[in-house]
Amino acid sequence: MGNMGLEFGLEKGKYCKRKNRYLVFIDGVSCEGVDALPPLSSSRPNLGFKEMIAKHVSEDVYYAAKPEWRPINLVLYDLKKNKHPVFEWIKEIYDPKTGRFSPPNSGDFIKSARVILTDGCGNTIETWNLEDVWPQVANFQELDMGSADVITVDLTLRYVRAYIS
Repeated sequence: MGNMGLEFGLEKGKYCKRKNRYLVFIDGVSCEGVDALPPLSSSRPNLGFKEMIAKHVSEDVYYAAKPEWRPINLVLYDLKKNKHPVFEWIKEIYDPKTGRFSPPNSGDFIKSARVILTDGCGNTIETWNLEDVWPQVANFQELDMGSADVITVDLTLRYVRAYIS
């Protein structure tokens, strides 16, 4: 049927955001600083709403209740560094060598993060700000003598809330 003479620019990608044009900034961990690790893949924030149910005589009615920010996944290239940025982040509250555990509100464990989408020239077109970010899971991956793949670190990040600025 064609586009009937209507050009929106989407066919050529003029107004579309691209999945491969992004950066994830977490102080001292990803994209910022000499020892930071670059991202391989990431996701943007994911929001859901818990439901509230109102029970009537003949039906149940559902309403949106509390917002719930779901964790995001971040995969970082595991580059050769003097100190491992992810492990240094974890050591802010837990040092497995000594067994020390401190409350997460102490030190620099709780961080802020930004997910920035860019256009083809590197100009920012969307910025997600994530508040109070911490690693819920840090997976340092399997090793395999039969593979020459690059090693990555997979993080599941929890955060309080996110917004676009």
